Amino acid sequence: MMLVGMLATLTVSPYFQLIPHQYTARHGLPDQPVTAIRVHGGKVYCLAGDVYVLDGERWQKVANPPLTPQQMAPEPPPKLQYPKRFYPHQQMPNMDGIPQCATRDAAGHWWIGTSREIIVTNGDDYLLPIKPEPGGLPYFNVTAIACDHQTGWVWVGFSEGAAVLQEGKWRYFWGRRWLPGNRVYAIALDGARGAWFATDKGVARIEARQMRLKDKAEHYEQINAARHNRYGFTADCQLLDPEDPSKFRYSATDNDGLWTSITVAAEAFRDATTKDPQAKELARQSMHAMLELVYKTGSPGFVARAIAREDEQNVNLSDFSPDNWKPSPQKGWLWKTDTSSDEIDGHYFAWYIYYELVADEQERKEIAEVCRAVTNRILNDNLLLIRPDGKRTTWGVWAPEYLNDDPWWWQERALNAMEILSHLKVAIHLCGDQRFKDKYEELITKHHYLLNTAEGRVTDPPEAINHSDDELWFLAYYPIVMLEKEPSRRALIQLSIERSWRTIRPERSPLYNFIYGLATGKPCDVEEAVQTLQRWPWDLRGWEVRNSHRTDLVISQHRSRFRDLIATTPLPPDERQGLKWNANPYRMDWGGSGHSEEYGGAFLIAYWLGRYHRFIEE
Repeated sequence: MMLVGMLATLTVSPYFQLIPHQYTARHGLPDQPVTAIRVHGGKVYCLAGDVYVLDGERWQKVANPPLTPQQMAPEPPPKLQYPKRFYPHQQMPNMDGIPQCATRDAAGHWWIGTSREIIVTNGDDYLLPIKPEPGGLPYFNVTAIACDHQTGWVWVGFSEGAAVLQEGKWRYFWGRRWLPGNRVYAIALDGARGAWFATDKGVARIEARQMRLKDKAEHYEQINAARHNRYGFTADCQLLDPEDPSKFRYSATDNDGLWTSITVAAEAFRDATTKDPQAKELARQSMHAMLELVYKTGSPGFVARAIAREDEQNVNLSDFSPDNWKPSPQKGWLWKTDTSSDEIDGHYFAWYIYYELVADEQERKEIAEVCRAVTNRILNDNLLLIRPDGKRTTWGVWAPEYLNDDPWWWQERALNAMEILSHLKVAIHLCGDQRFKDKYEELITKHHYLLNTAEGRVTDPPEAINHSDDELWFLAYYPIVMLEKEPSRRALIQLSIERSWRTIRPERSPLYNFIYGLATGKPCDVEEAVQTLQRWPWDLRGWEVRNSHRTDLVISQHRSRFRDLIATTPLPPDERQGLKWNANPYRMDWGGSGHSEEYGGAFLIAYWLGRYHRFIEE
């Protein structure tokens, strides 16, 4: 495969991953607010009516505690005096705020949390306010505060969540991803860069663990292996008990092929980078599963959305009905129909990468034959994806009469043109058939498909922005960027990705940044991409997330295409849900009870693609 060597490789240093630990009534605490917490004599004590001590993973009531409830309570904050003078153009503190908590940093400054803001002072007449404003303090009502003298980090609790100030920027914590309850009463430092939180529904510890990105990748590999590998398919998973991930059911969904293609590519890049035999085996297992999506339909070249054994117990079949799930000619199997262009996008992406990096000669022949069958079927059906019953699938459309002539399909014109050109380029590379070359030429010369693609992603009107399409754009960009060498055609592909990336750049996606760098050879915000990987949450369960109450974010005047509130700036991954590349990073609020869990593929594909193409190294 072609490597682009024009960009310098970034060496990524170890960093501190924030990892949540939570303790509630399930761990021995009473079912009432925890109002104080202290680290004393190497042990952690909390106050929940009585004094409790943490013993392993259980809290035990202490008969004769070394600290009285009065000693455990946070120290009262100093009184704030109205300053005798103000300095020219000084930012004014809000003196109406009631002091509620305080701490001192290593330099001797008081950090005083009030009901309106944080005020920092060294005890004289200068008061520095840290205000709840865009880009500032995430919330106004400060209820707990602690300065870590070792790191300089400032940990803050609010009546709605918590935050930490690191290197001048705030990170916000809300909901069960981080805290058992969102009302924070007290904070105690753990002595190892992390902190303990006393909340209205239990105790939390946010651990700061030093690691490399490859250690994090291994963590996600373990999650995938434990709950997301369904005989090679990358499956969604429903946790029967969010507190016990060992109890779960797989879900066979519309996007089994797409999510599995992400796994194939991630493991192929990992194998090519590390020569790890486990990566090769995982890639092979998932690729063979993807091929079964073609074989099980019994209709040459038609790809199923998902397949399942008729007697399979531990799986939910999404949208189960006779119209959606069909019996396979291979006895004992069912397959799901109405396959979308999303799925086809994933198949060509995975076929190309696996063929180039992993496949042996026999596998290359098999992949080429499947690719030939799928491509011939699409061409035989006039660039439509037609079901075995003769009906057109809802979204399998690449034909000029739809993309160029039907106004209904204007939003798909550029994307679907890029998809089919990329698919044909892969088919030409894998199969070499003249028919595929002719159709590729025809779409470019007679139907201006390369010009279509140069429009890039849809951004106007803003409500039409489709983040699921963004993922499809970049999965289609990758193969054609690697395969199209003719300069004038490559220039239009580069124009397309330039236009797409220009508007998607604020999202700091490592997957999109790296593919943009491959396509253009230009700087592609590698440091920002690494920061996104570092901020990917350790816990992938789908907990409720709420950000619309925050004071540091600005709510956009627009709404998402699903009418959700969105921010004017994207949220980092550990402050939102939607941990796939098809999710909207601007969305502020998400429901969730922790009963679902994302797979780690979004992180893994971006990380290993970046490693393989030497954007980053460790």
